[in-house]
Amino acid sequence: MSWTYCAAVVLLAWSLCAPLRAHAGAAAESPAVTTPPEAFFEKVRRPHRPAARDFYRKYLDISGLPVVASAAVADAALHRTHEIVSHMLAGRPDIIEALVERDMYLTIIGAEEVYTDLPENRNARNPEYLNERVRGTGGFPTSFGEENLLSLPIDRYDDESIAVHEFSHTIDSTLGRIDPTWEERKRAAYRNAVDKGLYKDTYAIGNAAEYWAEMVQAYFDCNRVNNWNHGPIGRREQLKMYDPQGYTLVRETFNLGPNQDWRYRPLHPRPCVTKPPARFGVDPYYTKFTWAREFVVVGRDADDDALLKANDIIRKMFAYRHDILKALIADGLKLVVLGPNEGLADLPEFKKTEADVDHTARFLDYTPGVKILVVGQENLSGSPDHAGATECQVIRVLARALYHVTGRRPIDPDWDGRRDMQQYELRVQRMDVRFDEKLRKAYAAALDAGLWRGTAAAHDPVEYWSAGVLAYFDAAGQGVPPHDAARPISTREALRAYDAALFALVDETMGYHGKVDWRLDQRRR
Repeated sequence: MSWTYCAAVVLLAWSLCAPLRAHAGAAAESPAVTTPPEAFFEKVRRPHRPAARDFYRKYLDISGLPVVASAAVADAALHRTHEIVSHMLAGRPDIIEALVERDMYLTIIGAEEVYTDLPENRNARNPEYLNERVRGTGGFPTSFGEENLLSLPIDRYDDESIAVHEFSHTIDSTLGRIDPTWEERKRAAYRNAVDKGLYKDTYAIGNAAEYWAEMVQAYFDCNRVNNWNHGPIGRREQLKMYDPQGYTLVRETFNLGPNQDWRYRPLHPRPCVTKPPARFGVDPYYTKFTWAREFVVVGRDADDDALLKANDIIRKMFAYRHDILKALIADGLKLVVLGPNEGLADLPEFKKTEADVDHTARFLDYTPGVKILVVGQENLSGSPDHAGATECQVIRVLARALYHVTGRRPIDPDWDGRRDMQQYELRVQRMDVRFDEKLRKAYAAALDAGLWRGTAAAHDPVEYWSAGVLAYFDAAGQGVPPHDAARPISTREALRAYDAALFALVDETMGYHGKVDWRLDQRRR
């Protein structure tokens, strides 16, 4: 599915939703997209003007505030920007006026473009780091990613609004120019949150500017929740109860009346199942694709619901260890969901490899030289309570894969001294041979103590690790009780009581301690 086609579908949906948008508040209708007028380029800083003239081909303005993009960006993205900005500032026309006076303008990073493609950013330091992380920035100019604006299938920030966040930074800096009380009021709310221990280990508590932007996202119902740098506060009502001072700051600042109130809604549900995008080079055999925090999940005969369930499990399993998931992605792994009418022998990867694979099985663990993990659709949709139910295959194959890909890496002596670290690399220890040493020590101690006899966990350290991860997420299915236990070790509480060392290793590795919890939904995988 091409992005041009996606954008056309979005534009059609946009026109059909016009009555809903009109009802949402007092924002003006979006003007037509045109080519940028000469007056716009006078706003671009002189060193960037020649490149800007070549790059920017689309333009509209929001009460005098320009929005620009390259020819590759869909018109719908500019209209969506108009909608978001107009609704956010419906009660503050003075801020729009101040932005226009500052010669501020907004840019859109195309879905197939990167941050340093924008003329203003082409000489930015450390482009690899920036392009890995950034799909929009506040400041001059302010930028947003097309895929996030239009809820396209490939959006690494698909559960939040980058436009709302980054434009909040621009509003912040503008308020500092027009309201002499602004900085102190903002900092007072931030200090209150710090003093009360709110937002522990989240992006919001890093500084007053990010606190403000994160509060605005929550106020407009578009902050992501429960991941490596976010807690559970993602909606307005949560913000009001959890941080009344921050809530009041945002509410009073935007000054939205009853007929102006607005909350962000994505144009389409995300994540979704779509055709595999060309950029991933997926074999044509696979006709279905979903993106789980940038990890590729594919299928052919499997139901969409099964792919989406696998997507959700991956997101939850690695919610606080995105660094591990990124390592699996870098290794080239993807997950295949087998449909009821296909088997391992049907998959194209096994027509190109001499790896010794049991083609009669309905799942495939990490196999050197074969860059896929495989699970059966029936495992994702069946009840773990029925006779013969097995453990959650998605969690099992990923637990084993993370051991093989990350658990035996050499120590990187320069890792902690790097100047630029991604948000998901903070507050975690890099996976390497130190993990393997801990695992083997715990495994040996467990065997010496007679633990896990009569179960698969006794076979080797990797099976032992898998058993621990499955129990930790309540995903072990019916299970088999060890000889010295009355019941199977199939829950987190049972694991903690039975093998404290294995529990501690899983708890440390998966990063769930002190965070919002998740267990596999045992009613329906």
